[in-house]
Amino acid sequence: MKTTAVITTHGFSDLDKALGLLPKSAAKATLRRVLVKAGQPIADRAQSLAPRDTGELSDSIKVSTKVKNDIGKAEYAAVMRAGGTKAEAGAAMRAARSASPGQSFAVVLVGPEDAKTKKDAIKRIVQEFGSVTQQPNPYMRPAWDERKREALEIIKSELGAEIVKTARRIGKSKSRSTQDKALAAQAISIVERG
Repeated sequence: MKTTAVITTHGFSDLDKALGLLPKSAAKATLRRVLVKAGQPIADRAQSLAPRDTGELSDSIKVSTKVKNDIGKAEYAAVMRAGGTKAEAGAAMRAARSASPGQSFAVVLVGPEDAKTKKDAIKRIVQEFGSVTQQPNPYMRPAWDERKREALEIIKSELGAEIVKTARRIGKSKSRSTQDKALAAQAISIVERG
């Protein structure tokens, strides 16, 4: 069972504009780096709150950018079954993903990694939410409640600097187009004046 929290923020419009000027892959990687840094205090607190019978649960709590995404898998498989190339199948999968509503630009997960056994997966859920026979011993929700403001402060303080670093790398790159370099320069000016 996955619980998702959506946070709406205000005051990030200049940073969003600057991210939008960067090439999509660079913008996504920049945002992911900042979100991983921001998620770490939540993961650290969850590890300290998790029950320590064997330590397996606490050790499994991580910050991760790996997200299971089934969107586009059917399209990929259909192209491959029809005799298409991997490049064509990949293009079909990406097209299905970009056409799918509600997809986030960058996602970072904070919590236990996938359990190795069904029994361990059930234990993780029961620890957090309880069961008919066991009281809950939550570790993720209290960690979120205690550290969400710290995470947001990290995003506020780190995102501008990360955008500038990425934009400067693009500006120095020999493989980037003149247009990408000009847009990166605009991104730097937006961040620095904001």
